[in-house]
Amino acid sequence: MQRLFKLFILIFFGAITTHAHTITDMRGKQIEIPEKLERIATISDGFVEGVMTHLGVIEKVSAIGSWSMKRDYQYTFESIDGKTYTARGWHTMKYLHPWLNDLPCFNSPQGDIINYETLAKANPQLVILRVGDCTVSGGSYFRGGDPKALDRTISMIESLGIPLVVLYSPTFYGKAELNTLQEEMRVIGDVFKQRDKALKLYDYLHSTEILVRERTKNIPDKDKPSVLYFGLNSIARKQGGSGMVSGITTPESYIIENIANAKNAFRGKGNNIILSGEQIYAIDPDVILLPTQNGYHPASELLSAPYYQNLQALKAVKNKHIYALPWTPMNCSRRVEYPLDILIIAKASYPNLFKDIKIHAFALKFYQDVYNTDENTAKALRREQLLDWTVENDF
Repeated sequence: MQRLFKLFILIFFGAITTHAHTITDMRGKQIEIPEKLERIATISDGFVEGVMTHLGVIEKVSAIGSWSMKRDYQYTFESIDGKTYTARGWHTMKYLHPWLNDLPCFNSPQGDIINYETLAKANPQLVILRVGDCTVSGGSYFRGGDPKALDRTISMIESLGIPLVVLYSPTFYGKAELNTLQEEMRVIGDVFKQRDKALKLYDYLHSTEILVRERTKNIPDKDKPSVLYFGLNSIARKQGGSGMVSGITTPESYIIENIANAKNAFRGKGNNIILSGEQIYAIDPDVILLPTQNGYHPASELLSAPYYQNLQALKAVKNKHIYALPWTPMNCSRRVEYPLDILIIAKASYPNLFKDIKIHAFALKFYQDVYNTDENTAKALRREQLLDWTVENDF
């Protein structure tokens, strides 16, 4: 009898100590995490999945809330000489984990309506929601989010009886700084009992920001180039503009001015501001950056597409100081690959200061360090992010 009692005590207390652990998400809410966590639904455009890849737990994703990891993206334009340029890129997570394409996606193809019935049928043990991504913009100041809609989304998920961990991306806060990424990684690390590894990942990513700040900190204002973040968005052209720009209150401007220590050529506020050709000429930037915006846009589009021949007298165009940023579908907020953006922006602004750093080599090491890939896979990821132009130009 005594032996049976001891066995009961061991089983009972063993069950208590191994059943679950509790974490605190970015709402400050305590969430109980199942011990045997095997089925996770993510509502993220790739950030959560990127961190999970680094932590070696990506196989626990059983349902996704973003079509960006399912789509085959292709973008085409025709140059003035009749040649057709076609680019095809995949999300880095889709390339690394093609099985994500076979998972249920509980969002509309347009990416703005969550299907709670599909989510419930997926039967996840946990949902991780990143607010401020394109899928759920929430109260985002920059992306025009609706706080009431966010509250409804959170309430609906919690009404399904599924534990919900909420992350707030930098975009959500209405601030340009990127340091809240650290807290996001802390929470994800806590979910999987890998806080130290997750925070070391943040330190690794943040080291690029530190490097750029250190090299550019002493540049006087008179020597700072003017840099225009210029989205060659077809929507802007349909509305009579040339493209969309990012103002001084945006994360994009924060990287240009506070990290790379250059000058945002557009001094207005807000994001995705449509400017006409005349307004672009009034700015006449030294450097033009081409982000993912309604498709991928290489430098050759601005140089040779017929609808941009009216901009050929711009200083940056004449000097060919035009640089395409990595292909990043659904890029409302920064993901794990954001150091690549930072370094391209810095090198585009100050080529001499960063002449010892080759983006194409940096990218290969970056993918291998962050995603634990071999060199061939890293080269494929560089290709999928449409960065082979850095190889061709030894940039």
